[in-house]
Amino acid sequence: MTRYEILLATDGTACARKAEIAAMKITRSYNIRMAAIYVAVARKDSEREELVARGEEVLERVLETGAEMDVAIQKLLVGVSMQRMPKMGARAEIIAQAILDAAEKYEVHTIVMGGEGETEINPELGSVAQAVVRKAKCTVLVAR
Repeated sequence: MTRYEILLATDGTACARKAEIAAMKITRSYNIRMAAIYVAVARKDSEREELVARGEEVLERVLETGAEMDVAIQKLLVGVSMQRMPKMGARAEIIAQAILDAAEKYEVHTIVMGGEGETEINPELGSVAQAVVRKAKCTVLVAR
């Protein structure tokens, strides 16, 4: 199994794009390995398919930007289908857990992510970023 020093968690938002650039600059500066993850969580399979397609677009753009910066990036696309969301904030918890699972699986040194997501509830720090920061066993860099 490949080990990645940097795991970029992105959803394609403006804040995530700042994280993308930061992750690529770090990767290039230290000549280390990087992976980018997009997590698609939806209640219905059809919604999940739409999110997976969006994730493909986001990750392809990340790969293109990486190529322009001379950074090789492995893409990780995770699709989760839930028939019902058990409680408020469950989607953020699921996304955070998928990021944390990938970080553990690939023995990641640093998770890089944006501080604000698509559905911002907390104006200071997004719910996914908050969950990752709280539970990560590795370094987390949050871009704002």
